Amino acid sequence: MTFVQTELASQPASWSRAAELADGLRGSGQLPEAGERTAVVGCGTSYYMAQAYAALREGAGQGETDAFAASEFPAGRRYDRVVALTRSGTTTEVLDLLATVRGSARTTAITADPETPIRSAADD
Repeated sequence: MTFVQTELASQPASWSRAAELADGLRGSGQLPEAGERTAVVGCGTSYYMAQAYAALREGAGQGETDAFAASEFPAGRRYDRVVALTRSGTTTEVLDLLATVRGSARTTAITADPETPIRSAADD
């Protein structure tokens, strides 16, 4: 199998594992709580994931949820939480945004590599 085929074949198990991890965080305050006004940001594929998450969260009645490319985030708009999606954990636009909103909204980072700068850039 090629690298791409292996990656694609691993997706169902990866998403199941992600759901298990998310369930374990329910009520911990590390993920958006029902009713929180939430912005989700990312770049590239992470931005498209942000759009999908925002639509699903808002459609489920969990709270107003907007998605933005990190470089297009409306800095003057108030959110209870900003969720940053970044596979690498090193995306400059995402790191800069988290620094900008620090202290004005709780921040959560979701990444594939926790040993990257994103770990200290977000609250959770």
